[in-house]
Amino acid sequence: MGIGRLRDRGWMLYLSLYGLALIPYLFLPFGPLLNVYFLLLAWSGPVLMMGRLVLVRPAGSGPLWLLSGNVTGSAAGILVLILLGRPTPGPQDVCYLVGSLCGITGTAGLVRRRVRDRDRESLLDALVISVGFALLCWIFLIKPAQAGAGSLAAAIVLISYPVFDLFVLALLVRLLLGGGLHNPSMRLIAAGQLSMLGTDCVFAFVPPGLAADPTVFHVMTGLSLSVFGLFGAGALHPGFGSLAIESSKERHELPWVRTPLLCAAAATGPALLVAEAWQQRSRVPDAVAIAGGCVVVFSLVVVRMQSLVGRINSQSVQLSGQAEELRVLATRDWLTGLVNRRTWNGVLADSLEHAGRTQLPTTLAIIDLDFFKRYNDSRGHQAGDRLLKEAAAAWTEQIRQIDVLARYGGEEFIVLLPGSDQSAAEVIVRRLRAATPDGQTFSAGIAMWDGRETADQLVARADEALYRAKEAGRDRSVVAGTPCPDAAVNARPGAEVPTDLLT
Repeated sequence: MGIGRLRDRGWMLYLSLYGLALIPYLFLPFGPLLNVYFLLLAWSGPVLMMGRLVLVRPAGSGPLWLLSGNVTGSAAGILVLILLGRPTPGPQDVCYLVGSLCGITGTAGLVRRRVRDRDRESLLDALVISVGFALLCWIFLIKPAQAGAGSLAAAIVLISYPVFDLFVLALLVRLLLGGGLHNPSMRLIAAGQLSMLGTDCVFAFVPPGLAADPTVFHVMTGLSLSVFGLFGAGALHPGFGSLAIESSKERHELPWVRTPLLCAAAATGPALLVAEAWQQRSRVPDAVAIAGGCVVVFSLVVVRMQSLVGRINSQSVQLSGQAEELRVLATRDWLTGLVNRRTWNGVLADSLEHAGRTQLPTTLAIIDLDFFKRYNDSRGHQAGDRLLKEAAAAWTEQIRQIDVLARYGGEEFIVLLPGSDQSAAEVIVRRLRAATPDGQTFSAGIAMWDGRETADQLVARADEALYRAKEAGRDRSVVAGTPCPDAAVNARPGAEVPTDLLT
């Protein structure tokens, strides 16, 4: 195995060896050997985390140092407990509580850096789940700890552990719902924090008499050792160096995680109410706490739904705007903004149908800019595009609102003139010629609908007239069937008749 591959897979090797090392621990008798073995396993996690931080020096390593302080505080508390053997509250609790504060602060820092989306919905979901867990903590951990403490100091210490665990759980849920657990190193460290939370719950729930049993004690302390192994594996993983960097992957919705957690949180209060009523013969000692928790959870759910409705409305407005943009893109020419050829076909068919019912004259003209290829070759394609846009804008100002100007293809345009006969169409085409920008000219073919022909036949007649206008010297209009009689009107004064007919 190469050095690079060993570096990439080192965390797996460490975690496997750590798991194997836990097996003999379960069978060691009480005594100094058990204590030394426990400390060696426990301190491997903090040493690996701090060593990796010194060697890798990742960007934004502040939260990672705090997380190493979390696991170091736990290991130091165990060492103090073994050396001094003081009951709670004692010096070991100082180490535990300082480590817990470091864990909360470090995890909060990672949430702030790794979760890209500051979406309100995920935050509300994390609060709902946390409040549901807080209700369980109050009834099963905090309240019993307060009642069983011999002094105020002991009560404060014993209450602090589940409260700190609650903060850690809320932050981990925020990471999960915010998509901040993509990094495998982050998942290993999050699993270590959850294992620490589970350890605290086990030590709180197991009666002291049962915990004194060697088998139960070894299983409980073995569970606590898994915390250090998971932290150490997370530190060895190659992704450890990028933990404090914002997650680069897109956040994915996790309904298979989010929905069950929310349902469980919402059902916590009613379930506790039923459980206490059944155990206490319809008396509910914690009715106030349960009712308060339910009110908070249900209020957060209502706010969450309101936020979701607002988000849907906002997305609906955004989608409507995007649909309008797509409609414009589908019906308009991308360069000039005029009606494109596909839309033109439908407009012409509808207009002819309307003209047939109302018996109103309808005329169209096909316009072709003269020598556009020569213009493009001599001045560049950007200048050619600019000419097309400026011509479209100038011609649009010269027609009526009911008229339709479309880009027919390349330098060809076509204009529909509803209610205009041949003479009126010629006048409008003269106005368009006079408005053509940059001193350019165009040739035009005009055709008036005879009331019977199809749209394709009408366009074909106009196209034939355009061809004759170009053959006759360009810079002129030709009416379908016969050339315009007044060449002086149709041609610009002093315009030369070109010898070539290239477009």
